[in-house]
Amino acid sequence: MMYMSPQAEVRGLSHDDIHLHARSKKYGKLSTGQMVMVSPYLVKRQKQHFHHLEEHGIDLIIGCNGLIWVGEHVKVKDEMEYQVNLTEPAHKKEEKNDTRREYICRAANAIRLLSTLGFSITLEVIKGVVDLSQSLNLEIHDMLGSEFCVLVAEKEAERRSSNKRKQ
Repeated sequence: MMYMSPQAEVRGLSHDDIHLHARSKKYGKLSTGQMVMVSPYLVKRQKQHFHHLEEHGIDLIIGCNGLIWVGEHVKVKDEMEYQVNLTEPAHKKEEKNDTRREYICRAANAIRLLSTLGFSITLEVIKGVVDLSQSLNLEIHDMLGSEFCVLVAEKEAERRSSNKRKQ
């Protein structure tokens, strides 16, 4: 389990974990997701590095240090929300969780692919790669294949040339 916070104190280290303490309840444990490590030069400083993709129920934290977290959205629930969620059928909860896990894996593989290609990593580019993989009905593991890699490189070249024309 990883901890990530913009302002935190290191509380402890072990061979496979770093324990940080944040002074705010807004930042907490990162669980049910994947941490992807990329070269820091691929991450450009932006106004916003914490993203909540509400339509998919996930959070994306793009760190300037090259650590990128893709995980399930975590929010503090009050008792009313808890009672409402108890009434939801179990099979619908499972379907939501499966869809969420799939999107987490697709987003993480999109980041890995962009890193391999040496492209800048932004929310828009990540979403574009995920959308492309979904539109092609590509299996998650096939996102890292050479055919899809070439297709993503071509789409990124098109996107960049259209941006230059707009400017």
